Amino acid sequence: MNALIESIVLVGGGVLFSIAGLIVVRKTFRRQDFKKHHEIAGYLISVVGTLYSILLGLIVVNVQSKFDQSRTMAQCEASSCSDIAHLARGFGRDQAISVCNSVRWYYTVVQAEDWEKIALGTYVEASIPAYQGLWHAVVNLEPKTNRETTCFSSMIDSLKRLSDARRYRMSARKRGLSPIVWVVLCAGAVMIIMFTYFFRTESARTQTLLTVFVSLFVTLNLLLVWLFENPYRSELQIKRGAFYFKPSIFDYGDYKPPGLITPQDPMEAK
Repeated sequence: MNALIESIVLVGGGVLFSIAGLIVVRKTFRRQDFKKHHEIAGYLISVVGTLYSILLGLIVVNVQSKFDQSRTMAQCEASSCSDIAHLARGFGRDQAISVCNSVRWYYTVVQAEDWEKIALGTYVEASIPAYQGLWHAVVNLEPKTNRETTCFSSMIDSLKRLSDARRYRMSARKRGLSPIVWVVLCAGAVMIIMFTYFFRTESARTQTLLTVFVSLFVTLNLLLVWLFENPYRSELQIKRGAFYFKPSIFDYGDYKPPGLITPQDPMEAK
């Protein structure tokens, strides 16, 4: 289910529920039944509304922090792939090609399959063989010179960062909000909306409009929590910011230094 349909269901359903409840209450009770309770209801809704807004605000901050951390870790994973492929060029051609091919294999599978499965809530990782192959290709390198030893040490560090980012990506989707938290959030939203029924006005249109405003505010915040609970949803575009480039950038190729720019060619110098 995409974000648009989920938004319509959650927000639209919340608004329709609030309007239906208001209609039932106005037809069931008289204005005099509520007027004598306006004062005490006003104090209660201020207390309940404040407590609920604090709770909802903390939850929103929590899921937003999770999204920011997931984006950072995704960029770290993609950057580590690039670092490993570039450092591999400090070795001989055969060893460098082996590592670059392993990096491309891993990057391709993660880009094409892992992200789509995580976005759909599937926990099976298709990149496990590629991940194991990448580790195998790196740890089997045999540095012989000081340059190769330095590159090998840096590659191991990059591979560790990639592993940490990968583990975070695999576990972040599983660490959703507890069902108990969702029950509390939904129950609080229902109570806030029902509290607005106690303030009956002469104009049914005016009270309906005010109730819709409250319902929209509450349901939009719940929608925000629902969407950001899974930071790897395709609509949030974490993948676009990290795993965006074509896997061909990791091909070994034959690197040729660019020609020197001569000062006689100002257009080329620019």
